[in-house]
Amino acid sequence: MKIRIPIKKLDLYIIRLFMALFLIIFFSIFFVFIVQFFWSKMDELTGKNINILIILKFIYYFGISIIPLVTPISILLTSIMTYGEISESQELTAIKSSGISLFRIMSPLLCITFLLSVGLYFFSDFSIPEAKRKAQKLGYQISITHPYWRLKEGVFVNLFPDFFIKIGKKKNSNLLEKIFIFFYGKNLAINTIIAEKGVIIPNKKEGGVKIKLMKGFFYRDNPYEGKTYSYQMVHFDSFIQSLKKPLIEYKNLDHYYDDSYKTLDTKKLMEKIHFLKKENCQFYSDFQKLNYDFLFQKKKNFFNLLHKKNHLSLLIDELQHQKKFLQDRKKYLAKYQFELQKKFTFPVTCIIMFLIGAPLGAIIRKGGMGSPTLIAIIIFIIYHTLLTITQNQGEKAEIWPWMGAWIPNFVFFPLSIWITYKTVMDDFYYM
Repeated sequence: MKIRIPIKKLDLYIIRLFMALFLIIFFSIFFVFIVQFFWSKMDELTGKNINILIILKFIYYFGISIIPLVTPISILLTSIMTYGEISESQELTAIKSSGISLFRIMSPLLCITFLLSVGLYFFSDFSIPEAKRKAQKLGYQISITHPYWRLKEGVFVNLFPDFFIKIGKKKNSNLLEKIFIFFYGKNLAINTIIAEKGVIIPNKKEGGVKIKLMKGFFYRDNPYEGKTYSYQMVHFDSFIQSLKKPLIEYKNLDHYYDDSYKTLDTKKLMEKIHFLKKENCQFYSDFQKLNYDFLFQKKKNFFNLLHKKNHLSLLIDELQHQKKFLQDRKKYLAKYQFELQKKFTFPVTCIIMFLIGAPLGAIIRKGGMGSPTLIAIIIFIIYHTLLTITQNQGEKAEIWPWMGAWIPNFVFFPLSIWITYKTVMDDFYYM
């Protein structure tokens, strides 16, 4: 004798259970990511006289940017716990005995997951680019008032327009070691400073910073003035270099950040990709023409070129430089293409994670935070590792960017279909 269960009440019950668990799990995972971010950036954000409100803004913008990553794992864990809970309490057995299939029980939450996926796409397309832009603007403001925050050991940093600095080591209290500075002065004079130590001093009155340097050399290479040429070299024990705050609009910060492509929505990404493809085709055509002309000239005047080794060497160097330039352009384009694909892959991942999590919950027949959490973490680690590998390859143009973005979903989608089908058909042995 079959037990009759009101299907509408059953749907509402499962939806309420799912949404309650989803909100708790989402904010719990979200909090873990925020703590991990703050812990990794604690040395950079604290002890630099940075206002606590600015730190909170940075955390807020970071929180917005990780929502596409938090949502799939939250759906995976929630679906495992939801169906594990109703299976553990024998409710699932009673429902199936009334003639209702597992897929019919999954249908309401599958619709909810689909709506969450659509919402995630629009959120990624509007809110996240805006958050990235504001984070860049905030980072630029901090780099002007607190340049120590942007400095990296062993790397030249464009701290201000036409001002580059490289340091060997950073220490506390804004102390720097092994400093190399290169900047342009008046009349395009080239200035170079090398110092053993230095300290960055904020200059709030004049709206800039001062760098106090100890034990070093100052070299100035003046441009030609008529037929004369001059230079200056000074050894100093202590030297102060003042830097004024540049007047640059915040909307023109693309050359300051390597990830400016993350501030674009779908429409702008597509326009940028189309422009870069057209530009790259022109560069490639020019390269082919240069290469052809070089080879033709080499064949035609082979013996003449043998007597002009320097000329031949310059041509080869030029070709190698052009080839490297084209490779860099290809990688630059790949980053935009991968970012465009990511806006679609994460929403699809949400649906795939639900199709994996719901059957797994019915199979393991355990709710709570124990086994479901362990299973969800293992699945997500595999997914995230695969995504990281393919992302690195896709952004380097080693594989097609669209393929790099979709490979994790291509791997997990057949698994989700197979496990859902097997569970609905009762082909698994229930523990």
